[in-house]
Amino acid sequence: MSPSRSARRPSPALLFAAVVAALATQAHARQAPDPDGAVRLRAVTVTGSNIRRADAEDANPVQVLERAEIERSGKQTVADLVRSISANTGNAFNETNNSGWSSGAAGIGLRGLSQKNTLVLLDGRRVANYGFPTGGLSDTFVNLNALPLVAVERIEVLKDGASAVYGSDAVAGVINIITRRDVDGIEIGGSLGTSHEGGLDERRFKLVGGRGDLAGDGYSVVYSLEGYQRERLDQHERALTRSGIYDDFPGGGWNGWSAKGARLLGANGESIPLLDAAGNCPAGTTLVPSAPIDGRAGDTCGFNLAPYTTLYPGTERYQGFFSGTATLGDSVEGFFQALYSELRGDSIFGSSPYFTLEAGRFALDAETGLAEPVPAILPAGNPYNPYGVDMPIEYTFFDLGQSLKVNDSRLYRFVGGLRGYGERWNWESAVFTSRSVEKEVVRAGFANRWALYDALADGGYDLLDPGATPQAVIDAINLSTLRPAESSLTGIDVRIDGDLGSLPAGTVGFAAGAELRRETLESRNPWQIDAGLQVRPAIAEVDGERTVAAAYAEAAIPLASALELQVAGRGDHYDDFGSAFSPKLGLRWQPLDSLLVRAAWSRGFRAPSLSENSASTNISYGSVVDPYDPDLPDSVQRPTFFTVGNAALDPERTRSINAGIVFSPTEATSISLDYYRLELDNLIGTSNTTTLVRENDPDVVIRDADGRLVAIRNSYQNLTELRTSGFDAELSHRVATAGAGEFRVSSVFTHVRDYRRPATVGGPLVDYAGNNRGPALPRNKATTTLGWRLGDLDTALTWYHTAGYDQYAVSGAEVPARVPSHDQFDLYVGWSGIANLDLYAKVQNVTDRAPPYDPSGFSGLRIPYNLSQYDLRGRYFTLGFDYRF
Repeated sequence: MSPSRSARRPSPALLFAAVVAALATQAHARQAPDPDGAVRLRAVTVTGSNIRRADAEDANPVQVLERAEIERSGKQTVADLVRSISANTGNAFNETNNSGWSSGAAGIGLRGLSQKNTLVLLDGRRVANYGFPTGGLSDTFVNLNALPLVAVERIEVLKDGASAVYGSDAVAGVINIITRRDVDGIEIGGSLGTSHEGGLDERRFKLVGGRGDLAGDGYSVVYSLEGYQRERLDQHERALTRSGIYDDFPGGGWNGWSAKGARLLGANGESIPLLDAAGNCPAGTTLVPSAPIDGRAGDTCGFNLAPYTTLYPGTERYQGFFSGTATLGDSVEGFFQALYSELRGDSIFGSSPYFTLEAGRFALDAETGLAEPVPAILPAGNPYNPYGVDMPIEYTFFDLGQSLKVNDSRLYRFVGGLRGYGERWNWESAVFTSRSVEKEVVRAGFANRWALYDALADGGYDLLDPGATPQAVIDAINLSTLRPAESSLTGIDVRIDGDLGSLPAGTVGFAAGAELRRETLESRNPWQIDAGLQVRPAIAEVDGERTVAAAYAEAAIPLASALELQVAGRGDHYDDFGSAFSPKLGLRWQPLDSLLVRAAWSRGFRAPSLSENSASTNISYGSVVDPYDPDLPDSVQRPTFFTVGNAALDPERTRSINAGIVFSPTEATSISLDYYRLELDNLIGTSNTTTLVRENDPDVVIRDADGRLVAIRNSYQNLTELRTSGFDAELSHRVATAGAGEFRVSSVFTHVRDYRRPATVGGPLVDYAGNNRGPALPRNKATTTLGWRLGDLDTALTWYHTAGYDQYAVSGAEVPARVPSHDQFDLYVGWSGIANLDLYAKVQNVTDRAPPYDPSGFSGLRIPYNLSQYDLRGRYFTLGFDYRF
């Protein structure tokens, strides 16, 4: 791939028009209807290529999840299903990561790369990204929770770079969700689920209908409705996290507690609890030593965060889908597709259950728009200040109410077009539009800094007995906010495929196409933030748009009777950064009917996301070890993180190699082994915060007058490189017996050989595979299913294996050096002994296995496991039915 900024580049509109005209002319010249007017049997287009072929296996490694396998999996959502595949090795979060702006949403990241490097398609076309990016605002992604599982026929997982076919974002691979096409009649179904330990009750209903046969009736329609509801699960509802005290874990302590319930900080940083005359802490807090929580000397009025921290957001999802196709002549079809999803999720903020006044808090200056510190000081004249001098204060205002966040999201998607079939050439053209609209409402728990300032200055808020504070004071301080966002995608495309002619070894397959699309992403602050009212504002402000024009072509050239060369190339022009060209070469050799050897080389790119290279501003909060803290050197501090966009970013450039074999000794057996290697340059990211704090540049690391860490400034940059490689193995086998039924076994295994990148910009490559130097990245993951069908009984036992990994994220004499492996077993039992009725039961995590201990989890939601790999659903039961009319 070679970016270019040449002023003599043809305009996107002219390039698109020229390619469309050429392809349409060629299609018209070569197209001929069948003499008898019959509908022709069509070949299959496999994800990773636009050339239709009868063979399902080509030079690209594609894992296919069929509908029967999906139903037996026990998964109730697209996100749960896709995230369970072994190639999802790490560095991608689901809806349990609820402390950011994308609470309730879920994405997918193959090969250990972040979600922005995996392209998600619906029937081969793009879907608008979720309106709130994640990963510090840089990761734009498709919300898998907005796609209805009931409408899915199969899911194809391409485990190879595919920029030469699909353009940007297909660096680590492609998830192509194929919807149902042939449904005759009406199916209804429903299910109820609950966990063994309580909570997370879920309800699901579905309706799928279809009518018409394209060959016989000249039309075919499929429609579906799906509803899904699940209760919220908070930390105090699980035994593992209920107390917030982890003394029984090596290196653990009071990690789930906050010391900032009600206290002052002395001259030497010691903790001084705010107590009434009887020596009692304010309601909601408990007098405890400060040292087990944050290492400070003295006591504090602390509290357990578990009742105020969500593990699983509550959710409601209602989704409708329609797909229709009609013949418009002997060789032309018209098609239309519509999708509507309405989602709502509710959660309580991770480590900020209520507004907390503490050192290092900011608000915006309403006139300049710049951040300015809000001193966390209890004035000398406050009646609850016993010292008569200004004192640093840390205090949690429980009376403001829970920081309950409700995310409302709506996804719209419409596709309409025409396709035609000729004697040698097929063509298709469509227009598409998709829009994701989000609203994040925080119903309580934020504070108006001016009303709070007044209440602290005159003592209007009773710090010792908050319940005695006048309601008018509470109402003046309390803020509820609304944060809007919207992402849109609109475009037109044209495709053509057929054969260019014959060579001695066979027919040359060919496909080409062009695409023009417009992308926008807009995220706005609540007005209270821009007005300078909100203390500690979390900011996710983005205003980006771009136009993309692309043209591509590929050919399958037979070199010998069993040897095929695949050539592909795609040119993309972005009006915000320039152009990129992505080539690909592949070889497919099948010396025997039972043996296939394949290999592919490609170059690709990922365009900077609209949140990375636009006018974006991100203000967030997290933790970092500060070696220069004046009170406690090398202690964990929680400063404010500032990150801004960079319009001068270049795209990430990639090189990808895949090679493998597929062995099928019988129709019932298939074994494959594939090697992959992926190299990325110009990797976009932000400088490592730990390194920045150690360097302690005063222009980057902001400290208060006493030297305490207040904020860290950062920006998106083309920082570094990344190299990763590994293996995928896949096995499937069926045995049919005369009296004992059919037995099935399938297994998909992924091994990450290495995952190397510099720990610091410009530094040597460090291997992140098999450890948690960055996101936890186990070397090995596998999914194995044993199935048995006898008459009306169908069963499946699925084993999910995640290998252990070395523990580098947290240091200390007692901290374990390794996180153990984890095995989970899911069981499915289905029965179809009554005509048109299927009954089923599913048990997820049959052995009720808890996640393995990982102390790095304490730095996020203060939990003793890694959130990106595991959850606390526990043993979970589902009962359901499907009935066909």
